[in-house]
Amino acid sequence: MPPAFTSQTCSKCGHQSSTNRDSDGWFECNDCGYSVDGDYNASKNIGLKLLTLPSGKRPDGLGDGHLALKSGMVNGNGDYTAYSNSEADRESTDKPTTSVVGR
Repeated sequence: MPPAFTSQTCSKCGHQSSTNRDSDGWFECNDCGYSVDGDYNASKNIGLKLLTLPSGKRPDGLGDGHLALKSGMVNGNGDYTAYSNSEADRESTDKPTTSVVGR
């Protein structure tokens, strides 16, 4: 999947601008105000591009047509389902802090 402009395009509203992403890697949409880590925003854009490919062009093993995000799931239509608080905690993929390593 070509990554061109994925770091400058808002994964919420689709607005693309070179000023959406700052030199520190943070993304903030000039149009809708969505603010998030720039790499996370770009990866959502790439995933959404994959989901919206016609079925004959989609790679094998793509799954059931949704993106599993940190906060919930998005399907190819852009419909978002948030995880419950307990589900988000249980499914966390955050790396452990040094205080819990070695316990």
